[in-house]
Amino acid sequence: MEYKFTYRRRFFWKTLVVEGHRFEKETNRMELFFKDGSVLSISQWSKYDLKLGTDWVLAVKKQMEKEAGQPVPVSKIG
Repeated sequence: MEYKFTYRRRFFWKTLVVEGHRFEKETNRMELFFKDGSVLSISQWSKYDLKLGTDWVLAVKKQMEKEAGQPVPVSKIG
């Protein structure tokens, strides 16, 4: 379940296709996990902006359905 992880520090947005991500609050780092098993760690994460699209919502929905063993409805807000 891959999705686009789009982030920036100052002016230019960068997009990576990842399998997952996790924020490490204690160290202020964002860990990005890739399909090939590699990991990218971005330090000083509080200085970055992040955009996650509908592909991320669908990836989370699919993971929730897998864990729950039943469909998870998603409603449109707005």
